[in-house]
Amino acid sequence: MKTKYIIIAFIASLNISACSDLEYVSNDPTAAPGTPAMYDVNDLNLSYSTFFKPAQGWVGDPMPFFEDGKFHIFYLQDARDGAPTFHPIYKAVTTDFMSYEDSGEMIAYGEDGGREDALGTGSVFKEGDTYYFFYTAHNSEMDPKEEIFLATSTDLKTWEKKGYVLNGWGDGYDRNDFRDPFIMKNTDGTYTMLVTTRADYKGSWRAVLTQYTSDKLTEGWQRREPFYDSAETNNLECADVFTIGNYQYLIFSEQNDRRGVHYVYRTIGTQEWTVPSNNFLDGYAYYAAKTATDGTNRYLFGWCPTRDDASDYNNYSWAGALVVHRIEQQTTGELRLSIPESINEKLSNKVNLKAEIIKEAAVSGNSYALKGTNQKAIVVFPRFDKGAVNKITATVKATSAKRFGIEFGAAGSRKYVYDLTIDTEAQKVKLNYVVNENVDKTLTEAVLPATINGEYQITVVVENSVCVAYINNEVALSNRIYQMTQNPWAIFAEEGDATFNVEMFK
Repeated sequence: MKTKYIIIAFIASLNISACSDLEYVSNDPTAAPGTPAMYDVNDLNLSYSTFFKPAQGWVGDPMPFFEDGKFHIFYLQDARDGAPTFHPIYKAVTTDFMSYEDSGEMIAYGEDGGREDALGTGSVFKEGDTYYFFYTAHNSEMDPKEEIFLATSTDLKTWEKKGYVLNGWGDGYDRNDFRDPFIMKNTDGTYTMLVTTRADYKGSWRAVLTQYTSDKLTEGWQRREPFYDSAETNNLECADVFTIGNYQYLIFSEQNDRRGVHYVYRTIGTQEWTVPSNNFLDGYAYYAAKTATDGTNRYLFGWCPTRDDASDYNNYSWAGALVVHRIEQQTTGELRLSIPESINEKLSNKVNLKAEIIKEAAVSGNSYALKGTNQKAIVVFPRFDKGAVNKITATVKATSAKRFGIEFGAAGSRKYVYDLTIDTEAQKVKLNYVVNENVDKTLTEAVLPATINGEYQITVVVENSVCVAYINNEVALSNRIYQMTQNPWAIFAEEGDATFNVEMFK
């Protein structure tokens, strides 16, 4: 989309309010008089609190560890500075997922051309008074390209590198893919290390999550049969294993075009894994997730990617902003995702909503009856404030509407918008890029859960260009929408009627 820009100094001539935090305002001559202008905000100038990113760079591959009331989220820092060495391990600390202490660098990469040209994902394991950080050392010019390295600490702050631990040489594994170590302690006191790699296994070259065992933790690792394998993806990245009740769960990310976070599970003591019919955790704009528990609740830590050049029209980048979900177990053993209770509770200051545009809808208090029979029914609300973290809640009863939801970037002529769509025919929740009220592209999607007493409960948390939606506190969908930033939003219904009860909090 080509856009003509006008410098803020001349905003008054457009008969719209000046706003000091904006760099430009789109001049949309096709918009009806009195409609809110479309703001174009440079997301690179904005800071994040709830969806954490460091002051410099972005969050890649979180490696969470919980102790003494604090979540220590180690991550690969993506500086995007073009340097030949990259991805040092940084850390952020939080108690509530609403604000983070940026602790900076924990483990540095090595010298250019060395074994630790770049660092890769790993995991923190505590034994006694010592913390053991097993991580990936990567150099694309070496053979093997990847090996497992170790650093230790006594305070989770200062780390001493111990160097090489393991590679796949001689074990038949792909020496170019041998990474993401994850440590578990067994009931007999020995240790298991899971490693993401590939092998000629079960008659074909496939992704395997191999395992090694040792009784010394720092050495003596012996190869065992793979823990899990898949012919469906190139690699089972960023694996994480945990138990809830009688079930053991394996979480991994599918490397093929970073097609999301998946899980399988099995009854403890059995060997066969169950692949649930919906084994996605979130959608395509969420990756490299691992878990940690505070002893009561378990949480999933992943990243919502940026887009190249901070443009809605470009491909997803590697790394982005931290997004945390709460994981809950259903009675079937399957998992559900919900908003962390601390975020839900702290976003409790109600905002007085006033509709700016009402089209094919009736309003009564915070209830909106939309009749999208002949055209898209819509109610537009004021723009998001700069720097604010907002929570939108909506209970929706769709009496006949085939599609309904929340529209972002609802300003100007609304020729180009982003619709968080509940599609009852396709049984999906989708983020659609919509042009002239026709779907141009579905950017990400998730399976739509069943209604609760005939209704859908939608919760959306918005900060700058990141919005995370929860449907019935069962399904999560993370999204990156630059056009959403500091612009109006709306509710809508198509091909039928839907009644929304809507509130907004900050």
